[in-house]
Amino acid sequence: MKKYSQLLSWIMMVIACIAVVAFYQITTKKLGAIYEENTQLSIYEQKKIFLKDTVNNQIARIEEKKQAVTADYQERVQNTAAMFRVYQSLGQDKFPELFQAHFTHKNDPQKWTAVLWMAETGTVLFDPTHLVENSDPEATVRNAQNDFAAFQVNTYGDYRAFFGIKKAYVNQVVKEYIADEIRNSNFVEGAYIWVNEVVNYEGGDNYAIRRVHPNLRETEGMYLSTKMTDVKGNFPYLEELEGVKKNGEIFFTYYFKKLDSDVVTKKLSYAKLYKDFDWIIAMGIYLDDMQVYIDKANTESELMISNVFPQFVALLLVLLLSTYAIAILLEKRSHTQNWKALEEKMSRDALTNAFTRRAGDDALKNLFSGYQKDEANPAIIMIDIDDFKVINDTYGHDAGDQTLKNVAHTIKAGVRSTDKTYRWGGDEFVLVCDGITPVNVLDFCTKIVHAVAAMENTCGESQFKTTISMGATYFKKSDTSYSDALKRADRALYISKLNGNNQVNVEF
Repeated sequence: MKKYSQLLSWIMMVIACIAVVAFYQITTKKLGAIYEENTQLSIYEQKKIFLKDTVNNQIARIEEKKQAVTADYQERVQNTAAMFRVYQSLGQDKFPELFQAHFTHKNDPQKWTAVLWMAETGTVLFDPTHLVENSDPEATVRNAQNDFAAFQVNTYGDYRAFFGIKKAYVNQVVKEYIADEIRNSNFVEGAYIWVNEVVNYEGGDNYAIRRVHPNLRETEGMYLSTKMTDVKGNFPYLEELEGVKKNGEIFFTYYFKKLDSDVVTKKLSYAKLYKDFDWIIAMGIYLDDMQVYIDKANTESELMISNVFPQFVALLLVLLLSTYAIAILLEKRSHTQNWKALEEKMSRDALTNAFTRRAGDDALKNLFSGYQKDEANPAIIMIDIDDFKVINDTYGHDAGDQTLKNVAHTIKAGVRSTDKTYRWGGDEFVLVCDGITPVNVLDFCTKIVHAVAAMENTCGESQFKTTISMGATYFKKSDTSYSDALKRADRALYISKLNGNNQVNVEF
């Protein structure tokens, strides 16, 4: 009977072990499935945030560039008007000849529109672009002013003159600049931005022109059709067009070949309409890399579980609940660590290792909220690399990228570990420094300006210097959001640019 009882106990022990092992394996499999699903959803959402923020940042760059180019041409028009005052002082008989020579020999005739007529009779003396034709010059230029980004209508003795630069010309300059900027932008995981210009919102053949496509540069300028399909038979162009027509933006997936590769894989994309140019600005990121993150996470999880398993079996039912709780805790901890690592990676600019604009927006929002509660008031500093386009044009975009890295490194070396640097877009950065008082901010920024000016950039056998301009400010009680402070910093930066670069200005 005792032997039977011992045998039964052993049998029960074996059954218990088998049950525990089976329970352990089933539970682990379910946890793994849940963990894999949550990891996949987390990565997918982070990719969507990355795509949307990057496209919106690019659109913000377009607006910034339009404002900068317009301001530059407005200044040129004012300088031209002042020059004509000098021409006028040379004599009335010489003025028409000097006026005409100015716009035919010294300036790009495609850029300027200029008309000169007799003030008393309205007789047109100079109109190379045929703006007036046979109509009344006063009425014509008055009606045409809305088409110009910058213009002047002035009287010079016996003469009336109109001269300016059209908005269409400004837009073309901005389009070419932004297109070049997009082509030379670098993003993680083979991502890139492309631009399609809509010419017919009804769709069909030739509904749009491919303006920018870093992956297929040889096809830029070709017409697109909403009837085009991917390798799976999807209609990505039709889906994109219908989405931006309905909501102004859209997330969608389709299949496309990878950058610098013939491999075709599934791609998550975000597109947004920039109506001023009829541009659909889009960005995509491939989804096949998600499995790499998931497999890595699963491997780490299985390794930890395998270390716990022998103890789990040895303690059998006594430690079942505690071991199960530990396994759940470890799974949660691993997921949290992976999430934080992924979030940190997505909040960093891949080129300069500065924080992204999205991270900067969140930080400034929180700082402004704290300031409204009588907490610290940090220094907010906008930084722009002087003549960055000249560096790209002279030494190439690799040199431009290296300059961005060098400037970001020099800024970081000159500030404290608690100060944060954000890449705001292109060659522009925002520096946020808590604890720098208004009395000290000018000296603080000047040291950074001097440090960058002393920096040596190397491109092949060439060496060159670069400088930065800075604009600093603080929150004010009258601010309604942190954007008001950014605008002040931007104005201060503009003054630094206007006064010759390589300097800092402060606006309180």
